[in-house]
Amino acid sequence: MNDDKILRQKYQDLFDFSENTIEKSRNFLVGEKAATLEKQVTLFHFARAVYLLDAIYRLCAQGFATEAMVILRSLLNLYINIKWLTSGDSKKRFERFAEFEVVFKRLAIEAVIKYGAIKGEIKNTNLNIHDKEFDRVKKKYNLGKKRDLFSWSGKSLFRMATDVNLEKEYSIIYSKLSSMEHTGPESVKNYLEHSEERGFTIKAGPRDENIDLVLVTALEYYFKVQEITRKIFGLDCSALENDVQIFLELQNKYWVNNKKAKKVL
Repeated sequence: MNDDKILRQKYQDLFDFSENTIEKSRNFLVGEKAATLEKQVTLFHFARAVYLLDAIYRLCAQGFATEAMVILRSLLNLYINIKWLTSGDSKKRFERFAEFEVVFKRLAIEAVIKYGAIKGEIKNTNLNIHDKEFDRVKKKYNLGKKRDLFSWSGKSLFRMATDVNLEKEYSIIYSKLSSMEHTGPESVKNYLEHSEERGFTIKAGPRDENIDLVLVTALEYYFKVQEITRKIFGLDCSALENDVQIFLELQNKYWVNNKKAKKVL
């Protein structure tokens, strides 16, 4: 029996639930109109959450959950973003998020011009495309310093997480996943074995390692994003109850029964 069939057999219920969740997400907002800025920005976050969950599931199903941690970091980042956007003065936060598009476009153009091989006549044409909007946004949000241009929220992700009571997730989970993403020293043990005793062994290829932990965590963040999306679109959150109940049963099976509730990624 090959590796993916072995994993499929072991995690059949978790994989089936993930597949069904991803499939149902494709029709979740059919017929709904994103007629406001809040709905448009929320729809973007939800759509991206679906794609990230799908990517995490596909990697986990093939035995690459450790690599999926990098994508899980993005999903947690997204969850912090959308929760922060929908807290406090959400109207102003959504507006700032949307208006910062011109700032990032301007910074991208400047980077290409600075480091790219672009002819002089093209430089001047492109650099001035967003001048008026860029200046308007800079003035509106008092972006006087260069570093102000790199934060659409005006805060660090940690500060955003703290604002919405996700400091624990940021401090414990996000920092650990960041070490994986940046190939930090903490990630060594996930790839090498017995490097000191008898020569190293590379743990290459599919591995039955962290699959349930990563996939269950991804599903949790996805459902939180869907709940926020339902509220912004004025949809009944009770429709989530059945899916969430099944999810909680799976979470209990894979985390509590296997004593992983206390394990940190």
